[in-house]
Amino acid sequence: MKKLNSTPAALIALLLAASVYQLGHAQETPDPSQEDYAYLKRMHVPDPVIRCVAAFDRWVALTPKYDTFIVPDRRVLSAKVDDDTTLFSAGNPIPVDEVIIMRAFAKARGESQWTRVDSRCGVRDGRVVGVSLTPNVRPKIVR
Repeated sequence: MKKLNSTPAALIALLLAASVYQLGHAQETPDPSQEDYAYLKRMHVPDPVIRCVAAFDRWVALTPKYDTFIVPDRRVLSAKVDDDTTLFSAGNPIPVDEVIIMRAFAKARGESQWTRVDSRCGVRDGRVVGVSLTPNVRPKIVR
């Protein structure tokens, strides 16, 4: 009997675990009709944008870096929906149908200062598949 190489078996197990996590994570994407986000629906914010706001709220609650995330209503209303992009980002090449980009504010855990951030959210088949926050630091003007 031929001995099986454990490397392919380990790789298959790893890929299977990753796909299960991906599917489980996608199913946990909050529904935009939930009470917490109903006001956005009344403001006629598109469902993918509402899903992104909900996904960011959930992600920030779980991440050790930030403890609070806020997207002002005017930023939600002016969110850029890029449906020409096919990948979430170069660093995270997840296939997407659209990328939602909004300016927001986040507060680092244990800090009192708010940071301006650019939020990016990847959506595929109506589900959030990736989120990222990038600090948007304004250069100081020296006079």
